[in-house]
Amino acid sequence: MEFSFAQPKQRRVYLLYSLVFILIAACMYGTYLVTGNSLIWNKDPLNQHVPLLIEYRKAVLHFLTHPLGPHQWWSWRMGLGSDTFAIFSYYTIGDVFAYLALLFPAGKMVLAYQVMVVLRLYCAGLAFVWFARHFKLADWVIVAGAVVYLVNSYLLYASLAQPFFTTTFILFPLLVVQVERILQGGSWWPLAGAFVWMLVNNYYLAYVLGIGTFLFLVLRALTHYRGRLDYGVTILKLGLATATSLLLSAVLLVPEVLTVMNSTRAGSTFANGLTTYPAYYYLFLPKALINGGQWSFMFWAALGIVSFGFLALVYVYLQPKRYPLLALSLALALVMLLIPAVGAFFNGLMAASNRWTLLIYLPIAMAVCFLLQHVGELTRHQLLVMSWATAVYLLVVLATYFLKNDAALFVPLTCLLGGLLLLWLIHAGVVAHPGRWLLALILANAGFNAIYAAFPYNGDFASAMLPRGAYQRLTTQRYGGLEKGLSKQPTYRVSTLSQNDIVSDVLNDNDLTTGMHNIDSYYSLQNQYLGQFSQDLQNTQYQANVPLRQVDDRSVWLNFLGVKYLFVQTNGANATKWPQGYFLDQATAPQYDYNAKQPAGATKKEDLPPIQTVRLKSQQNFPLLYWQSTAITPAQYRQLGPTAKERALASGVVVADHVAQKLTPADLTGNVVKLKSQLISNRFNQVNPANLHYRDAEETYQLVLPQLTNKQFAKRLKESELHVEFQTIKYQPLTLKQQLAAEMAHAKQTANFNPGAALNEKSVWYKYWRYHLINGSPDISYTLQLTSKYGTEKISQPKQSVLSFFKVVKNGTMNVGYFAKHLPSELTFKPTKLGTYHLKYQVVAERLGAKYQAEVNQIRAHGLKKLHFAPNTVSGRLTTDRYGVLTSSIPYSKGWTATVDGHPAQVLRTNTAFVGLALPAGEHRIKLTYHVPGLKVGALISLFGLAWTVLLAGITWWVRRHRAA
Repeated sequence: MEFSFAQPKQRRVYLLYSLVFILIAACMYGTYLVTGNSLIWNKDPLNQHVPLLIEYRKAVLHFLTHPLGPHQWWSWRMGLGSDTFAIFSYYTIGDVFAYLALLFPAGKMVLAYQVMVVLRLYCAGLAFVWFARHFKLADWVIVAGAVVYLVNSYLLYASLAQPFFTTTFILFPLLVVQVERILQGGSWWPLAGAFVWMLVNNYYLAYVLGIGTFLFLVLRALTHYRGRLDYGVTILKLGLATATSLLLSAVLLVPEVLTVMNSTRAGSTFANGLTTYPAYYYLFLPKALINGGQWSFMFWAALGIVSFGFLALVYVYLQPKRYPLLALSLALALVMLLIPAVGAFFNGLMAASNRWTLLIYLPIAMAVCFLLQHVGELTRHQLLVMSWATAVYLLVVLATYFLKNDAALFVPLTCLLGGLLLLWLIHAGVVAHPGRWLLALILANAGFNAIYAAFPYNGDFASAMLPRGAYQRLTTQRYGGLEKGLSKQPTYRVSTLSQNDIVSDVLNDNDLTTGMHNIDSYYSLQNQYLGQFSQDLQNTQYQANVPLRQVDDRSVWLNFLGVKYLFVQTNGANATKWPQGYFLDQATAPQYDYNAKQPAGATKKEDLPPIQTVRLKSQQNFPLLYWQSTAITPAQYRQLGPTAKERALASGVVVADHVAQKLTPADLTGNVVKLKSQLISNRFNQVNPANLHYRDAEETYQLVLPQLTNKQFAKRLKESELHVEFQTIKYQPLTLKQQLAAEMAHAKQTANFNPGAALNEKSVWYKYWRYHLINGSPDISYTLQLTSKYGTEKISQPKQSVLSFFKVVKNGTMNVGYFAKHLPSELTFKPTKLGTYHLKYQVVAERLGAKYQAEVNQIRAHGLKKLHFAPNTVSGRLTTDRYGVLTSSIPYSKGWTATVDGHPAQVLRTNTAFVGLALPAGEHRIKLTYHVPGLKVGALISLFGLAWTVLLAGITWWVRRHRAA
């Protein structure tokens, strides 16, 4: 495995690769286009990558035309408001491909995005070709290796779902080459350049690539340079490259690090609580090696290489002394794949996802290259070992096939056997032009894998791609067109109802296209204070990337966030669960579904329920900034339940003690009323929720509220929102043995209902056992469901395989809905998983009558007047008759500064998560300004780094000139 920097001048291999890539791209991406799809996934690209590319293009054009600023560091359209530098630095600033958008007109951004998807992959292959040319390999061998490098489960998924992950396949070969250059005594400058690109591209991927590069350095030194290195000089060069790149990248890195430290990502559960992977992971890992269509496995580990790669792996381990680096690195990779802690470590100490496997495709592709290069040297013994290894592998795969049929394996297994047969025929000397046959086999395998993954009949990922033209339609019909004519000033916000999809079958969180200010946002980094606020109020919709969503339609919370309009689909879930104070404002033309269940007595279409998008309006939304003179101390706030905390937002402001003591204590009496409750099984017995043994999936419960059967008591609680506060949720799943016993008992009981019915117990037992084995259950996931006339509310514990959306659910508050007249006296409760539940909950009525209306009126009357928005600033005027606090729903960050009457003022954190100011009595001019935390420091460090780089470049030039002389 000799690595040479004396590359041949002949570059015909790049032309050959380009021709082959056209075929590969046609299979990977052309299939989507031919079947009517675009290259836009209906989740992250729809919500993040495409709209952010469009927004970033606007920002870059503004910078080019107005280089001296001002530049917009704060956006009011990203959720409640976000730091644009933090978001752009994760997704676009360091992405060199994003700047290609400047070459396209504004109306062609969807096309530009899809072109970039293909171009990234092409460049990844180019990087491999360039890398492989450092070895003595034939052109066709290099091209075959490039095909193996590009067509795998990781890129079949990531190149579309997370396109900037493809860039790592460009960077890693560059990093390896430049480290090798230093090990061979060469210059450290190229490595510094590669490090800079790595660091600015994406901080998370830089973390993964940095570890991978370090592992290569250690393994290469151990296997090839042990005892031959000048360690002092080598460490100095590596240190100079690292220090220089860190200094130059500081302008991005410093703000990014500060953002991560103050984001909802801080304190995530390590490895999602896993110490080992589920049994099915280990069971199906062998077949995942060559199965490119196994999308459900993607969340754990993406492998799915071309089948010939298996033979190449066997070949490497037949000659470990000849290929020590490959043998050692691939063995290490196998061990790492078995341990969740490794995946979590590479994943930023979070989920146990093996995203780091992006690093193993380079050694696998090189293993294929070495086998192809030396195919004519294979001995009969080596071929026999390959044959036996293949037979054993097939037996393992066959064993799993009986547990889970997998049609996607047909082509990979056929190509594996075909590859082995071809090697035998080449050894026998009966194949003319063996290189052509081998390249053709690898191309056919890769092409069929790609086509299978992209065809709609395969479902899974292919079915999640947006149809052509869908993105453009979604951006204009997000709210059914009902947003047209509304003001686009950030003085109010909008939302939808929970579980109610205006556009179905897509993840539709971020709104960067309509000009509205939706409270929902989905980005990798979210404000830590906002996330904690959401958890304090026990928002059942909270996730680290999506801290609010629709806040479970809770009336006071929506008012506090300034939500003036709600958009609702009448045939969707929770369509009648209107929060307090919202009324019908506008609707689209009705449509009718004649095939839906028709009401009794219907004789014409007007008697059918219309299908419409409707716009609800409220006149109780709080201003963006408003004055309050009543306070709640942090100690008082901590004593409140989640509903009481929400209701208190209208009664006063939570501020630090030294400010609260100057204000009138807030009156919180009567805001929330606790209700007695009983849990009654459909077996007619009362159960103890603190020790709920749920053993029959058909069992349901009624949550009975006996006080509400008293008309006088119920009348006192009219105009209330009903909440069920789960202070404690603990779930103990059944063991597999217990699970099977419970299910078999239920099956036997059901069979006895029909006289003469015979139950095949063995078959039923196997069906249940197989289900649990291949689904990794029993596991910690569950859902608690609470049903009322408005719909079904849920608290869900996600599976540990959901990566970024995983959370440990310990509590949650369900909003049953607002009831103007009578609260329901009973609700239907049902868990979804068998096991033992330890539940502690309190049913409460949040009173939203006359007192609440008076508080809302006072807040709206004290809103900041003459609001003016400019880049990174909001200003206005306010007159107060006494000391108070300017409160807001602007997320708090240390980047906010303020002036009152032209003088600097301290920015307070109000209601635990939002910007505020203490104001004395009088007439005031108020201005809030946002600066990116750490940007100035980072820029100064980078300026120093630039001077450092120039100085070192000068010294390097002088030394080289002196030596040459």
